[in-house]
Amino acid sequence: MSENAASEPQQTSVLDNVRALLPEIEARAEEMEQARAMPRDLAEKLRSAGVFRRYVPRSHGGDEMWPDEGMTVIEELARADASVAWVAAVGSEGPAFYAYLPPDTYDKIFAGGPDIIHSGVINPTGKAVRDKGGYRFSGRWSFASGSNNADYVCIHGVLEGEQAGGAPATRMGVVPAREVNIEDVWHVSGLKGTASNDIVVSDLFIPDEWTGTFAELPQVARHPLDQRPLLARFGSEFAAVAIGIAQAALDDVTDIARNKVPATSRSKLAADPIAQYMVGELATDLYMARTLLHQVARDDQASVPFGPPDNTAMVIRRARLTRAAAVAASVVEGAYSVSGTTGLFESCPLQRRLRDVRAVTQHYMLSARSAFGPVGTAILSEESAG
Repeated sequence: MSENAASEPQQTSVLDNVRALLPEIEARAEEMEQARAMPRDLAEKLRSAGVFRRYVPRSHGGDEMWPDEGMTVIEELARADASVAWVAAVGSEGPAFYAYLPPDTYDKIFAGGPDIIHSGVINPTGKAVRDKGGYRFSGRWSFASGSNNADYVCIHGVLEGEQAGGAPATRMGVVPAREVNIEDVWHVSGLKGTASNDIVVSDLFIPDEWTGTFAELPQVARHPLDQRPLLARFGSEFAAVAIGIAQAALDDVTDIARNKVPATSRSKLAADPIAQYMVGELATDLYMARTLLHQVARDDQASVPFGPPDNTAMVIRRARLTRAAAVAASVVEGAYSVSGTTGLFESCPLQRRLRDVRAVTQHYMLSARSAFGPVGTAILSEESAG
């Protein structure tokens, strides 16, 4: 393990540890927006809290959580700051990625303990060239969230001239974060504190044993979810960020309504029947979205004994995650609307929540533009008739 190894978390739950950090995270939200990154000291506090060990198997010192439990940690973090929650989600994905490496390499990564911070990408926007004993990678990979604090990063390149199943063959590689260049390009409107910068390498040699392919299931299932393809376990924690933002927005507007007297009224906003109706509707929608998200997680868990899901199951899963995130985003928009001009001010966190949740729903896994059509195609196809 790198020099970033963490001390053992307290003998309390990860969720308890995270809740103890929420006041500090919330107080530092503006600092992170300005820096466009989560500061190192806060990343280390999350590490010590056990955030990044949630999905590491017990065989390697982790908690081996199922997402139905683990997502609650992300929701809580997102109530304080969405960027921190997003980086925590990405930083915890390491066990899912490293499962595609040879078992001995997986063991080496966690040899010093389970508290490893991950960053990396799935999209093969670079190239990989076979070389004696390994591969040489070159290219640029965007949206490497939390790469400024990562221990290891994953890159993914196309193997030029090689095919696999009728498509270009690819190779993934994992290296210590210090071996790649990080280009600061993250000048955005939402999730500003995630440092989702570009990874850039040129002719970087990665030995065979630190590479793998996403085209095949892992050789060894360390966590039960390793028996599912990467994209069949991906995205739920991103939707959990949206849920947490929505809960925070509902909390914000509740506080505003209890204290604000609108300019055209003699009573507080909380006494306005229209505001009461809207807040009640928003709270109900949020409950619905969170219920759907956690049902997806429970479905993932229940499906493991039946083998990898087929394409129809995967597109349905993605559509449900997308719907949960979209409803959560609508809750944030509704809360912002109820707040009136109060939400306009930079001092009001609602404006940040609105920008953040819109950024969350721009992610490919949660994009409504491409999520629902494939489900309709599957339902209406002749193969599914009868």
